[in-house]
Amino acid sequence: MKANWNWLEGVVFISSCVLVALVMGYLAVDAWTTSSGPPDLTVRVGTPVASANAREWRVPVTVTNHGDSAAEEVHVRVSPRGGQEPKEEAEFVLAYVPRHSQREAWVSFRQEPTPERVEARAVGFATP
Repeated sequence: MKANWNWLEGVVFISSCVLVALVMGYLAVDAWTTSSGPPDLTVRVGTPVASANAREWRVPVTVTNHGDSAAEEVHVRVSPRGGQEPKEEAEFVLAYVPRHSQREAWVSFRQEPTPERVEARAVGFATP
């Protein structure tokens, strides 16, 4: 018994096989060439924005992972340098920062900080 193929079925079948082969090849090359170095985290502070009621200032923080491994439970500490005492400080935790990617978060301060005078750093992380 001979099966009758529609030309559209043949095109879809061939193109899906090619697509699956390309994805499998990409994943194999990526797994083969990627080293297993540790996460390399950098933290950058953005421009402060006043809240609607002007009682606090919100500061965007970007954490970038330049490393070849992911980082979990990334603890970030942000604090203005200089200024009045007691010194304000904000902390947050990012659940997951994949390799070669970035995540964004916001922190709040009571007094207006300037981006040049805000210190931010990753104080700890876990590797999956």
